[in-house]
Amino acid sequence: MTIKGACGVAMVAVLAAGAAKPAAADLIPGVSLTPELSVSTLGIGPELDVRPAVLPVGLRIGGNFFSLTRNISSNDIEYHGKADLQSGAFTADWYPFLVGFRVSGGIRLNGNKATVDALPNNGTITINHVAYSTAGSSVNGQITFREVAPYAGVGYSGTLPFGLTLGFDLGAMFQGTPRAELAAQGAITQAPGFAANLSQETSSLQNKIKDFTVYPVAEITMGWRF
Repeated sequence: MTIKGACGVAMVAVLAAGAAKPAAADLIPGVSLTPELSVSTLGIGPELDVRPAVLPVGLRIGGNFFSLTRNISSNDIEYHGKADLQSGAFTADWYPFLVGFRVSGGIRLNGNKATVDALPNNGTITINHVAYSTAGSSVNGQITFREVAPYAGVGYSGTLPFGLTLGFDLGAMFQGTPRAELAAQGAITQAPGFAANLSQETSSLQNKIKDFTVYPVAEITMGWRF
């Protein structure tokens, strides 16, 4: 199963639990199922909070999705970049005081990735300090991350009037060293020395992103406990 597929399965599970919520108390005695909406630095998506009534532990399952674009520069190239955030979360919570404050750990099925397209400047693009004509050609690539990433954090979950719940979390996803790949299409690939220069440009981009091994996670969740 792909990461995107696994994230989709997590979303279906959350939504199905939400649809069945009025009968949840009968289906699983002593266990509360709270459908929630999550808004975080990883995107927006549904979340299901599962908590036994008499134990200081819980489990959250969810998925987050979002897309954004921005221009970035590396070496001599300016890129138009698009980040596609998609991840599935399986998080275990420990409530040392039974309610409120929680310590969390788990994994993220990490489908986050970024695509980059080199932007020509006056019909040329500079690869490793050498200018090439971009007529009929293009240079693009992608940045990918570890597919399964550990997560750790702390947070707080409280109950509001009318059964509403509100949660806050701060943590980190340990995604490992990102991987950069660049490729070219068209006549530019036949230019003398281009392959070696593109390889060097790829190394430059890799060096620019290599320290982005930890993804900070700040999350707000709101749900409804029946």
